[in-house]
Amino acid sequence: EVETIRRILREHIPDLVGPLLRSSVCLYTNTPDLHFLLDFHPEHPGVLIASPCSGHGFKFAQVIGEICADLLLEGKTNFDLSPFRMDRLRPGKP
Repeated sequence: EVETIRRILREHIPDLVGPLLRSSVCLYTNTPDLHFLLDFHPEHPGVLIASPCSGHGFKFAQVIGEICADLLLEGKTNFDLSPFRMDRLRPGKP
């Protein structure tokens, strides 16, 4: 990745090519369709799976927290969670 960026810089903005001072890696998980999981475990209904992953979940922390609280305390939420159900990832499901 570093060399790719250096090559682009050399080509377009050569004055910016310099020594690499620091780098870091940001790891995150992804579901196959790149959407969150937010659903109760199919075999253990007392277990809520909340996986706001796919690299962009941090932006939704407040609403995901609200949804989790609703589900755990009230057993329901006013939000449509159908796009985040676990069964969407079942093999053979359209």
